[in-house]
Amino acid sequence: MIDLKGNPFTLTDEQIAWVRDTLEGLSDEEKIGQLFCVMGGDYAPETLKEMAAKGKMGGVLFRPVKPCEEIRADYAPLDAVAKVPLLKAANLEEGGSGGMSDGTLFGWPMLTAATDDAETADRFGVVCAVEGRRAGINWTFSPVCDLDLNYLNPITNVRTFGSDPDRVQKMTAHYVAAVQSRGMAACAKHFPGDGVDYRDQHLHPTYNTLAADRWYASYGAVYRNLIRQGLLSIMVGHIGQPYVAKEANPDLSDEELALPASLSKTLLTDVL
Repeated sequence: MIDLKGNPFTLTDEQIAWVRDTLEGLSDEEKIGQLFCVMGGDYAPETLKEMAAKGKMGGVLFRPVKPCEEIRADYAPLDAVAKVPLLKAANLEEGGSGGMSDGTLFGWPMLTAATDDAETADRFGVVCAVEGRRAGINWTFSPVCDLDLNYLNPITNVRTFGSDPDRVQKMTAHYVAAVQSRGMAACAKHFPGDGVDYRDQHLHPTYNTLAADRWYASYGAVYRNLIRQGLLSIMVGHIGQPYVAKEANPDLSDEELALPASLSKTLLTDVL
């Protein structure tokens, strides 16, 4: 049984009752639908509304190609028919501009980290949360918790808070606290950690090849710190970590060790 009063839920008895009553009222198909966050721009508005009404999605993400008020208008008909309140996502990883065309570009995470000032990370999180909530967004796919360890990596670089694990831990902790204290759920990414491989995990699986002890002292420490402070969600990448998986379960086959975290029970359940 999940402790809904504990970290990260911290729900009251009344809220727990709502969760259980709502869950019991969902069909199997509607429960499955809660697993999906769809790309809103890929569907006609009426199709999207029908999906929300029939419980075929738990969340929706609109790309930031429209101004704030238009994005709110896109959410409104979905909110009106959704049986369970929708998660409304955006990549608010550089400011409000990650969620809407008229949002503020605060700066890339590495720019924030260059100040080495925790208050700057606080302000960063405030801008993302306040502007995102104004557009109706309640779930941000940030902070980026990767480390910039390989300059050839095509994904991380300035999207990270740098290469120093201590600074990354400090900056991400302040960002998450600022975002979540303002009603926005944070989603740290990309577990078990991008920035080591030179390839793009969006195109095919890549690998975090740090030794287990070094991983736990860097990437692992960042995630552990955020989980302890009540981080609400984590985005798992198509990234393998064979050394950590092997330490967690020495009996894994070579094929199992090669699985990305997104498909690895060991990395998802035993480690994370």
